Amino acid sequence: MRLGLWLVGVFGLVTPIAGTPTAESGFQADDIITRDVAILGGGSTGTYAAVQLRERGHSVALVEQKARLGGHAETLYLPNGKYVNYGIEGFFNNGLTKDYFAQLDVDYELLLPGSIITEHVNFNTGKRVLPGAGILGTVAGAALYRASIEQFNYLATGAYYLPDEVPEVLLRPFREFVESHAIQGALEVIFTFAENVGNLLETPLLYVIQNFGIPQIDALLEGGYIRPKNGTDVLFDKAANYIDEQNIFYETTVSQATRNSTGVELVVESADGSRKLIRAKKLLVTFPPTLSSLQGFDLRTDESSLFSKWTHKNYYAAAITNTGIPAGINVANTNPANQPGSLPLPPFIWALENSGVPGYFMVKIVAEANFTAEDAKQLIKSDLQRMGEAGTFDTKEPEIAAFASHSPETLMVSVDDVRDGFYKKLYALQGQQSTYYTGYTFCTDYSTPLWNYTSSVLDMMGI
Repeated sequence: MRLGLWLVGVFGLVTPIAGTPTAESGFQADDIITRDVAILGGGSTGTYAAVQLRERGHSVALVEQKARLGGHAETLYLPNGKYVNYGIEGFFNNGLTKDYFAQLDVDYELLLPGSIITEHVNFNTGKRVLPGAGILGTVAGAALYRASIEQFNYLATGAYYLPDEVPEVLLRPFREFVESHAIQGALEVIFTFAENVGNLLETPLLYVIQNFGIPQIDALLEGGYIRPKNGTDVLFDKAANYIDEQNIFYETTVSQATRNSTGVELVVESADGSRKLIRAKKLLVTFPPTLSSLQGFDLRTDESSLFSKWTHKNYYAAAITNTGIPAGINVANTNPANQPGSLPLPPFIWALENSGVPGYFMVKIVAEANFTAEDAKQLIKSDLQRMGEAGTFDTKEPEIAAFASHSPETLMVSVDDVRDGFYKKLYALQGQQSTYYTGYTFCTDYSTPLWNYTSSVLDMMGI
């Protein structure tokens, strides 16, 4: 028996429209949910989308695989009332961010570094080394780099809005661009913001710009960053209240998705094994659309072809304590063998970043796709052990106080695929089968430009 999608009519009546087959007979009436928009993923973009749709008067169902909203935003709260934002640390200090914070009644403060003192250590040997080629300060380095990439102003929003003929320079290794524009002195600041690409010098220029480009530089130079008072989690707690918990399905994933031009039907399953059927006019996917993340979806050949092309990095974030590292410093991972810049190579800990809370450091780990969470935890311990053995610091075996995976991160495709129009084909999927996309596969992986891009996608929906 073929059953249509059911949408709420003008007078609140449930009206069938021709659509897709479902196993409706397997669901009780209370387990069939009808909404204007189903949103998959409760990270920064999914949460923002749900808030704005609610503001516009639309009903939503937000499906999140974790037990809370926030995605890459994680906050460790300590018994003494202090906290460590070991995931997302801050947001652009601009009008869009402030408007969103005001919408949710979130108090904020400037994001300041935990320490301005940095020691340079080769984490491969544990020994102190000289700084790399980043001889320019943050402001001068960022300004020099910005001047060199202004020619690619079509990337200024953070989206991959590329010309039909992609300039070959964007597809060449970043090393060549550094040399041709003599921006070696800016490498330290570039790497600080684009460490997630892994081997920075060998990464195509396109992906370096997309991870640290004009929007990020302008935010850095014009206003810096702000953060919610009392931890990043506050933003997402208030967003959850705004969205209303009855519209959020935590610890839930999609096991089957059927889509057509009139709407979508999702069979979702929660951690306890219970199932629900969500019917919606539109679907918004906010997590990376990979083949593994979209198992159970009725993918067309063109979708499967595009989504099979991604490569990615694995990325882990942690808060550590009991390290033996002196208070009041950052420890930058500096590899003199990789020139210019003395940049570390994957797998690496970007730095031991002072959190501003005595005794606690923040750690970001970048590695290839086969590097596991256990590998990452062991890397933390072995790097500190080498520092102790070298006599650099009187280190101890650290306590990993909090740990999270941000994988998959930094999704890329081959330069041949970029040259062949991959991103135009990707954006052409918007609206097909009532399905829309946002997130860092469509725009730079920073919350504020992602929110801006998400707003444009919501406008496309036309509901």
